[in-house]
Amino acid sequence: MLKERDLKLEARVERLYDADLPYHNFQHVNDTLAAAHDIIARCNEEGVPVNAQVVYLALLFHDAGYRDDHERLGYPSKERYSAVLAESLLSEYGIERSVIDMVMAAIESTHRDASFSSIEQKAVRAADLSGLAADYEKFRHHTEELRQEHHLLTGESIAWNEWVAQSSAVVRFYLDQELTLSSYFYSGDDESSFHQRIRANVERLAEDLD
Repeated sequence: MLKERDLKLEARVERLYDADLPYHNFQHVNDTLAAAHDIIARCNEEGVPVNAQVVYLALLFHDAGYRDDHERLGYPSKERYSAVLAESLLSEYGIERSVIDMVMAAIESTHRDASFSSIEQKAVRAADLSGLAADYEKFRHHTEELRQEHHLLTGESIAWNEWVAQSSAVVRFYLDQELTLSSYFYSGDDESSFHQRIRANVERLAEDLD
């Protein structure tokens, strides 16, 4: 269960993350786990059944090996590569095959264009996107970290104003998606509280130019 974190496993998984990356490092994992704790609590309060173990394990691995060249290694996406890393280590730990399959599917559901049908996949995707709905200062800080990371990985320098425009377009893509988990994420015809917080952040970011 999510509340029963395996610190020995986490120590091994942390080695799969590059601490030099400004954003996709193991602190991001800890942030998503904290978000998942709240997501699962909301689901429990509203009678939405969710496998917390699958959510926990998927989030541990969801960006594992992020700095590796997944294409050179023969994988179609970073998410698929992370899922295979999870499969290898969880198999070593004796995790049931059915659980591993659910974990891998949840990891792959974090791809930008992926589908997400199970509650666990939606919970993992929501936790991964939780920073978009954080308080504005944290949201802006993450936006700058991602710009720094882009420069580190590609060598390309992008002006802040241009990065804001690109980031805003990406965030608006996620605003068009519904995560039918709890009422915080989905409220029928009205925009959910989750989406309202994201929209407020992206609108403020568009005004926050150098």
